Amino acid sequence: MSKRTVTKEELERPLVPYRDALDQIVSAFSALPPEAVPLERALGLVLAEPIVAAFDVPGFDNSAMDGYAVRAADAKPGAVLRLIDDLPAGSDPQVEIGPGTAATIMTGAPLPPGADAVVPWEDTERRETEVLVLGETSKGKHVRPAGEDVRAGDEVVPAGTELRAIHVGVIASLGLTEVLAHRRPRVAILSTGDELAAPGDALEPGHVYDANRSLLAAMCARAGAEIDATALIGDEPEVIAAWLRQVARHADLIVTTGGASVGEHDWIRAILEAEGDLSLWRIAIKPGKPVAFGRFEGTPVLGLPGNPGSAFVGMHVFVARAIRAMAARSVDPPSARARLAAAVKGSPSRTLFCRVRLEGETAVPLPAQSSVVLSNLIPADGFAIVPPCGLPEGADVTVEMI
Repeated sequence: MSKRTVTKEELERPLVPYRDALDQIVSAFSALPPEAVPLERALGLVLAEPIVAAFDVPGFDNSAMDGYAVRAADAKPGAVLRLIDDLPAGSDPQVEIGPGTAATIMTGAPLPPGADAVVPWEDTERRETEVLVLGETSKGKHVRPAGEDVRAGDEVVPAGTELRAIHVGVIASLGLTEVLAHRRPRVAILSTGDELAAPGDALEPGHVYDANRSLLAAMCARAGAEIDATALIGDEPEVIAAWLRQVARHADLIVTTGGASVGEHDWIRAILEAEGDLSLWRIAIKPGKPVAFGRFEGTPVLGLPGNPGSAFVGMHVFVARAIRAMAARSVDPPSARARLAAAVKGSPSRTLFCRVRLEGETAVPLPAQSSVVLSNLIPADGFAIVPPCGLPEGADVTVEMI
């Protein structure tokens, strides 16, 4: 079993202030270059250029009802009109509607030449090749004009829009099959630790199941990433380094959990220092102090602690922001202002991410704030950001939603 030497220097290394670390990490990431993406895969991506309509939608006046295409001047109550055409949706009318004539028309069918209104079925009485008009009508009634939805030249979806289902539908209505957008960042996720077992495997004495790999993969996907690779590796520095070399070739970001602290079997930071570049380590936050940030063969690496609660905080605070920056999305999570329902002691030197439940404008701290506890994040609405030395009951706090 490999062991490393823990030095006095690393034990005494000063903590990086939370805001300084956040600024340094976020500033290291920018939007990935845009590329052509098939429309069916574009949901959730951010547009790199606006969508401009090349034509009107609909491209022709059409019927809003099943009924009869008529000239409004002829379609007075009691008028009998001769039927000269039958127009289902998708037809291309060639016969002009003249005085005293009409055409059967279905919803969505183009209005024939000469017609300027539609009389619905329920306002008529059919008489073989004629129709008796029963209700009032007027020019333009029950007609959907060309361009009612979109006009040629309209900017339909601006650049910078995060595409929702409605955007995809509107873009499809313009006949487009792809968009220029910022692709999903490719993220590789590594769990380390001899004590970890993969879910589904037999659990040996002294082992625990690895929750972090599944947790972080889900959180990365929710932030907008594509999961490029995942692995569970014991505390074996050569194997870890080999895996990092492999995924660094194609990942946009590598996220590791475990091995970032000062234990004799913690190798992530040591590998970054020896074979890559370590930009910062040990951040003044609680939980989650031993976060490491650097690069391995040019690919950014965010090393998170192994305790699940700490890994969750590191993912929320740093990794999710990095992913959103690469995806050209808004970097910061949604937040709210609230008042603390109880005093929070906090930490003498670190910013505390306190798990809270929101009750209206009140933030209620949850029990069991330990870094090893994961389940009490289920009822949590967010993290109340508590500065060093804590806050009294009733204090105003920012709650970052999770």
